[in-house]
Amino acid sequence: MLGVILGMISAAAFGANTIITRRGMLRVSSNYIATITIFTGPIFFLIVASITGDIFRLRQIPWIAYLFLALSGVSHFALGRTWGYRSIQLIGSTRSNIVTSQHSIVTIILAMMILKETITLIMSIGILCTLTGPLLILLKEQVIANDIQLKKNLHGKDLDKPTLYKGIFFGIGAAIFWGSSAILIKLGLGHGGSPIGGSLIAYLAASLAISPSALFNKKHREEILNGDKHSLKIALLSGLTANFAQLVRYLGLQFGSAIVISLMLRTIPLWVLLFAFIFIRQYESFSRWVLLGNALIMIGTVLILLS
Repeated sequence: MLGVILGMISAAAFGANTIITRRGMLRVSSNYIATITIFTGPIFFLIVASITGDIFRLRQIPWIAYLFLALSGVSHFALGRTWGYRSIQLIGSTRSNIVTSQHSIVTIILAMMILKETITLIMSIGILCTLTGPLLILLKEQVIANDIQLKKNLHGKDLDKPTLYKGIFFGIGAAIFWGSSAILIKLGLGHGGSPIGGSLIAYLAASLAISPSALFNKKHREEILNGDKHSLKIALLSGLTANFAQLVRYLGLQFGSAIVISLMLRTIPLWVLLFAFIFIRQYESFSRWVLLGNALIMIGTVLILLS
């Protein structure tokens, strides 16, 4: 039960983070938001680890746990977050999250292969339901053929077919990276790592992984250095909510199975849909296909939970 509660809290926080991130992308690029949020991670978790005393137990963590946790950070933050934020910028949060929510399918498959966890027939039906959501977006979502009209709605809900395909591609990539990171986290915790210490290790590894791009890519570096205060505030707020969501996620993986936590995180699209409608409805799609895709995800999640 504790794992379910922590997973749901994490999902709500991730939903809020997605909307904040989407607002930030109306002003700056997805790379800017991703870089700032990743760099805030080590600072946030260093403070938390110092308060809890986990900072003094880092020397006791076996090297194999360090390896798994570091790899989880590179997979989830350096790769998954960068790809996921790019997908949000291209096709919006309500569409993107239907695609990126498939990360739990990746986790379930890997959990069966590596952690020897099992699934039932009803769970399999639930998985098929959730996989239908992205297919509906790919095949049925309305697109614009007029480039002039599209340019007038650059940050809105309208998009052309190539942009839709590109956004779905980045979303699928993010789902793969995020789904595999849950297994790496579970392995790291199982070999002696701790949730808070593990979060710090993961963020440090991700920060090191993206540093060359932030330092040596001229366009990326200039955007970071020349960003206005409002954009920086939004990026920092995005980082804070993401860090909190990740902290609760790591705690959930400590007390619950990888499959249960991943299933709770499948409610993220529902939270995104709710927050998007309240705060940024003029920039997002609420077409019947988006709503149906979210409904199928929730039906699939319920079926999996009932199994």
